[in-house]
Amino acid sequence: MRVLIAAGGTGGHIYPALAVAEELRARGCVSRIGWIGDPERLEGEVVRRHPWIEFLPLSSRGFARSQLRRWPGSVARSCWGLGRGIALVRRFKPDVVFGTGGHASFAPVAAAAGLRLPTAIHEQNARMGLANRLLAPIVDRVFLSYPDTTGVPRRARTCVVGNPVRREVAAISPQLGDELLVVGGSGGSRGLVEAVVRAAPELARVPELRVRLIVGKAAPVEEVAGSLAWSGVAAEVVQYAEPFAGVLARARLVVARAGATTAAEVAVAGRPTVFVPWEGAAHGHQWDNARALAQYGGGVVVTEEEARHGLGRLVAELWADERRLRDMASRARAAARPNAAQAVAEALLALVEEGT
Repeated sequence: MRVLIAAGGTGGHIYPALAVAEELRARGCVSRIGWIGDPERLEGEVVRRHPWIEFLPLSSRGFARSQLRRWPGSVARSCWGLGRGIALVRRFKPDVVFGTGGHASFAPVAAAAGLRLPTAIHEQNARMGLANRLLAPIVDRVFLSYPDTTGVPRRARTCVVGNPVRREVAAISPQLGDELLVVGGSGGSRGLVEAVVRAAPELARVPELRVRLIVGKAAPVEEVAGSLAWSGVAAEVVQYAEPFAGVLARARLVVARAGATTAAEVAVAGRPTVFVPWEGAAHGHQWDNARALAQYGGGVVVTEEEARHGLGRLVAELWADERRLRDMASRARAAARPNAAQAVAEALLALVEEGT
């Protein structure tokens, strides 16, 4: 069986697709796995680390919805991408095409649907994104992370499976670690970095607190590390952490943005989390993601303003409350769907069987 994946742009789209690819490969049921994406973006870097995946380059950019003067260029790029997508799909000859939303997945999945190939998409967020809203009525299956996902077209053939996470994340021990992990998503978060630096004097007074801060591209590692050290905080500041499962396993408490993949991974790992949703996320979808977990008691949601002025105090309170942390961890795991990748893999296999 040949499987073609279309995913890219951010880790939130890439890592669920990778989790499904790994599951299909582990089952020994695929002869080739292809991946369409932009070689200059994160997916190019991630897929290069997996030589068993064949990378098919296709540059893509988001649609400039808020800038009318850029619409003609966006439309032209979309038409070019669709033509290129058709060529790549025909060349690869997949038995099924799977996309995980975002502009990187739109053209290949639309092309495959037009060629009447089995197609499926996955929506990671609690609010469906534009690309998936456009694709949902024309694909064979729409996998959802949340049962109450908003923005799903009525004609979509949906199935709630959860958000696929990589096997190493699902295998993390429920035993809490001894670090405060701060992570702002695949690109990093300047707002979170600044909140941690501002909270440093309070964090320095918390007994046995060790911080691991992942800054991404948001701030210089040396500068942030120096600021925290000057305040007396025991911290390790890194640009990236790979594999992420390793640092997540060592976490006792997490402070994070509320991207869909981050929310899924901390839930599966059973790590109590302070979510600080990014206010610039399209249609406020990070708030929806955070609330979906917080409603079960697995996390705490604060605004960017609250984090800016009160993160140190909140971390200190939670760090000292062992019973509450364990309760949050248990509730997070209860809300998680650790078998989402398996469910998607099985459904894709079923789609191929139905079409043969």
